[in-house]
Amino acid sequence: MKSSDVVRALAPDDQPTEDEPLSRLFYPLRFLGMGLLIAWLCCTHVASIFPGLGFDQGLRDAFDNGMRLGDVGTFVVLALLASRIGRLSRLVKTSACFVGLTALGTMTAGLGLIPAGAPTAAVFAAATVTAIGGAFLFCLWAEAYSQMGGMQTLMYGAASCIVAAVASFVVSTMRPPYAILATALLPLVSLACVLLSFRLLPAERPRQTGVRHPLPWKLLGIMAAAGLLSGMAGSLIPGAVWMGAVHRVVATGLAGIVVIVMALTRKNRIDVRFLAKMGLPLSVVALALVPFANPEWGFVVSFLIKLAYVWFTIFVLLVLANIAYRFEVPTLRLFAIARALSEAAIFAGATVRRTLIQGGLLDDPTLLVGMALGGIALVLLCALIWTSEKAVNGDWGASGIPLDGRLHVPGPRERFMARCDDIAARHGLTAREAEIMALIAQRKSRAEIEQQLFLSQNTVKTHVRHLYAKLGTTSKADVIALFEE
Repeated sequence: MKSSDVVRALAPDDQPTEDEPLSRLFYPLRFLGMGLLIAWLCCTHVASIFPGLGFDQGLRDAFDNGMRLGDVGTFVVLALLASRIGRLSRLVKTSACFVGLTALGTMTAGLGLIPAGAPTAAVFAAATVTAIGGAFLFCLWAEAYSQMGGMQTLMYGAASCIVAAVASFVVSTMRPPYAILATALLPLVSLACVLLSFRLLPAERPRQTGVRHPLPWKLLGIMAAAGLLSGMAGSLIPGAVWMGAVHRVVATGLAGIVVIVMALTRKNRIDVRFLAKMGLPLSVVALALVPFANPEWGFVVSFLIKLAYVWFTIFVLLVLANIAYRFEVPTLRLFAIARALSEAAIFAGATVRRTLIQGGLLDDPTLLVGMALGGIALVLLCALIWTSEKAVNGDWGASGIPLDGRLHVPGPRERFMARCDDIAARHGLTAREAEIMALIAQRKSRAEIEQQLFLSQNTVKTHVRHLYAKLGTTSKADVIALFEE
């Protein structure tokens, strides 16, 4: 494959070219907008923010149920229509209309329906419609992140987690109605950011006719199990079940900080499987505390389970983004199904939680022991399934994921990355050296490599020197020539 072909493949002609100053200025919005979407999801589930404490809990429950039902339903519809829709980013007007309804629904429910004591059916219906735009935004951001490449996806994703935590904290310091107004504006700003971000990213390639893209069902099943436990996490704090959303905010911000610190301090590329590996024992510890958890310990159980769920979810989303990037898999069906399973599992867990609390069943020690043992058994089963999934234990889930179908022809990016893997294996390159080699083959400048991999000038120079020595080359032209053989 010629290097010029790779450059055209990864930066298609139909994408507008931005000048370098504007490109540098706009980079932060790639993660800022995603963080605001996460913040909106969190704020709408925190009762102290939305609509504030002192209102009918039944209406709050109706709003939560409507949001989850609308979420799941929208993701299912998007997954079923994915082959007809293609790139969701093409439906700008449709997406804008639904996101506008999301902002309007957030204000209507938070400022009008719930405070006025509206009928439960009205609150439920408003919440269902409100959730649709959020689902569209998630799929739009999934499409954007899946076109960035490994390191950028990792860093911008982690930064978005921090932005989400900070934005949620800022909104929580506001008083009604300003907190609700600020919450309603979050999806609108997020939409503006993602639409502008598409101007800086290559377009997702059209779906190949006759090619079936299998899903990593084992991984998605584990995420659904984590969602079920997350939905039940607030069972032991019945007076403040909304604290689970607060715990999710804290866990999200903490995950972002840990990932960025590890990415900047490790000499080689970070392996995000550590997020999942830490989540499993955290879940076991939390579940083991259930039989002994009084209301105070209930907060600990809730936080640990939320932490495990958030960290494992981030790991899965990074795996899916890497699969979509490497194999140029259409993102809409992939991420819509993943999110539908996760949200449906959380909804089921929350329903069980409400049943336990309303029935006063949590006073039964035998039931608590049974919950703990059942939860631990589920976690151990998930661990067993994970270890049996060779693809997940390969290249962040991308290695070993086949694309079935006799008509499948590897795309330019897949062929290029396969060539990178082959050269790296033959010459004993580290993961970081292979990344730099790929960028050099795409004729990236040193400044662009520094920016894309978040490395200093001296670090890049050192890696390039080692790369040249292993390849037996002396210049960028020699590296590019390797891809033209």
